[in-house]
Amino acid sequence: MLHNKKNRVYALVTAAVLCLLPFTLSYAAQTGGSALSAALSKVKMLADLTSAERNALQSAAKLHHAQAGLCLTRKGAALDRMFIVLDGEAEVRVNGEFVTALSGQFLVGEAEYLDQAPVFADVTLVEEADIIELQNDELTRLMESQPHIGYVIMRGIARIEGKRLRATTTAGK
Repeated sequence: MLHNKKNRVYALVTAAVLCLLPFTLSYAAQTGGSALSAALSKVKMLADLTSAERNALQSAAKLHHAQAGLCLTRKGAALDRMFIVLDGEAEVRVNGEFVTALSGQFLVGEAEYLDQAPVFADVTLVEEADIIELQNDELTRLMESQPHIGYVIMRGIARIEGKRLRATTTAGK
């Protein structure tokens, strides 16, 4: 337990430093292939896609294995991608202040995809995780050419945003 807590503290300190640096992906990406296909099939918000649609989605997706401490988003930065964390934990901070924790399977960067505004929070992994990166431009082109894919993804984002909004407006009541 102490060792795990020590690793978590180290990851968060490292993350605080990394979030100050420009965002870059510093881990190996895998596009296409059976690993990405298997990962996409595990994503809950994509459950209503057919196998062919999930295969088409691979054109906009990359699979990564990320270490604890990786800063997925940095406040004020432009973001040209979304991330689906398949199973992990992250902390959300604004101006260094803890806002919330995300755990399990979750989406990061969807608000920036929707409004194309700069990132409003630092999101940092506190444990290693497999991540699907979705490139926004490629995803938009795919969603325009295959409307059912777009519908499923946008419905998934709307549900996530609805749950988050409800959680913030009912907190403390």
